[in-house]
Amino acid sequence: MATYRDPFERLQAELEQMVQQAFAAFGPGGVYPPVNVFDAGDAFVIKAELPGLDPKAIELSVEDGALTLRGERKLPEPQAGAAFHRQERDEGAFRRVIRMPARVMPDQSQAEYRDGVLTVRLAKAPESRPRRVEIQAA
Repeated sequence: MATYRDPFERLQAELEQMVQQAFAAFGPGGVYPPVNVFDAGDAFVIKAELPGLDPKAIELSVEDGALTLRGERKLPEPQAGAAFHRQERDEGAFRRVIRMPARVMPDQSQAEYRDGVLTVRLAKAPESRPRRVEIQAA
């Protein structure tokens, strides 16, 4: 039995890998912020690691089936006269666009920031939600 696979899933994975490789040259963090996206049945859930950010400094928008996450990470200045021995934490503006695999309803979405993790729950449009199909006995 063959299972259905989204024809664009492999392309999306390859594109993300190319972007990560391209950005790896800019520092150890690669693409920032790192995200996980999963299907929770009635919604897509996106978890983004944003430690140390003020939630008011994070901007979210949903348009044409894509979540855009942007903001700026600023690090405190070291004390006067301090010399870095290692500097791996990046700062600056960031923007991530995450395309959803199905239609969503932005007006029924929620976002929460806790312990440095932003969790966004994008409700699926009714036609995108799984439905149970009754089997009729013959």
